[in-house]
Amino acid sequence: MFNHLCKDPFRFFFPLAIACLLYGCSLWFTYAFFGIGEAPITQHATLFVGGFLYFSILGFLLTAIPRFTGSNFLSLWELVIFIVHLMGVVFSYFLDSHIFYWAFIASGWVTFLFFAVPRFVVRKQNPPFTFVFVGLGVVLGLLGSSLNFLAALESGIFGALKPWGKLFFYDGMVTCFILGVGGRLIPGILGFVESVAEQRRRYEQPKRFLSIIPRDIIFAFIAFILSLVLEGFGLVSTAFVIRGIVITYFSFKYWRLHEKVKSQKWHGKVLKLSCFMLLFGSWVICFGTEYTIHFKHLIYIGSYCLMTLMVASRVIVAHSNESLDIEFKKWPALALGIILLIAAFTRASALFIEGSYIRHLGYTALMLGIAVLIWISVYFKKVLFHFSEENN
Repeated sequence: MFNHLCKDPFRFFFPLAIACLLYGCSLWFTYAFFGIGEAPITQHATLFVGGFLYFSILGFLLTAIPRFTGSNFLSLWELVIFIVHLMGVVFSYFLDSHIFYWAFIASGWVTFLFFAVPRFVVRKQNPPFTFVFVGLGVVLGLLGSSLNFLAALESGIFGALKPWGKLFFYDGMVTCFILGVGGRLIPGILGFVESVAEQRRRYEQPKRFLSIIPRDIIFAFIAFILSLVLEGFGLVSTAFVIRGIVITYFSFKYWRLHEKVKSQKWHGKVLKLSCFMLLFGSWVICFGTEYTIHFKHLIYIGSYCLMTLMVASRVIVAHSNESLDIEFKKWPALALGIILLIAAFTRASALFIEGSYIRHLGYTALMLGIAVLIWISVYFKKVLFHFSEENN
């Protein structure tokens, strides 16, 4: 069993990520419609980013990095250490210990660096050049979780670090992984094989990784960091515009959102929808900074959540005995796209619907929960059943 988990660690990480998302939805649903507990304002955000997205990202990277670099899969001891870290995150959440929660997440990123850096050094081939954003995402994840840990440890001394921690971990980290991984993965799924071939001709050369990074990626990299710094110092509008420009550049240069999807797969079409939502939401927040937290849910739900489910679907199917035919079918991709799009706009507009703000948050949680259950009904069994077949 452990040998298979070492090769495909997503089989452990993805189910745990989905459980966090489903539980987070249940908190808002039961509060909004049945008045159970207190408003889970902090809890649902913690479960979404620190649970669902964090576990999904780690599961994907631990599975993909050995394949992109031509290096070794996870060792048994590395797997055990990661499992301990993840269990520590889960238990510290339920024990309501913010100090240990962020400590386990930060230590998880440290462990990831001990996994990834040696494999990058001895790589047989370069990873895609957009993966420079993956490196930045890891740094932001580690820095953000460390700042959140310090703020939880002593709010009087380190309380001012909390906004920076949230900025780096909740927004910077996740967007970096979308740009980094998506710069190579998204055009491939959308059927732009010539773009993939052009990238591969550049990054598969036997050269130092930094030397194969094109100038446009370097400029985008610097601009993205600048946007985070400006936002942290209160220049929010300027920061959003700069970040919007970076995302727009990726949207047209690498994802080619202005062109028709060449693949006939519904999976690709819905993935493209999640890219559009990132682009759309990134510009909406530029013109409504007083409603930023509400409008950002266009990105959190319509892009982060939908894109993660689509990428997880691709990983699961690609690592199973089944063909990719399911990606050509409308079910469940179209259903997930429609439900999560409605959920994103429901949450973003909830503040403007007089007298029913909390109830609309409940509607959002209900739709998210339905989408997750649909995803589980189709893909969860592919993780478990295929895994059980491998062990027979």
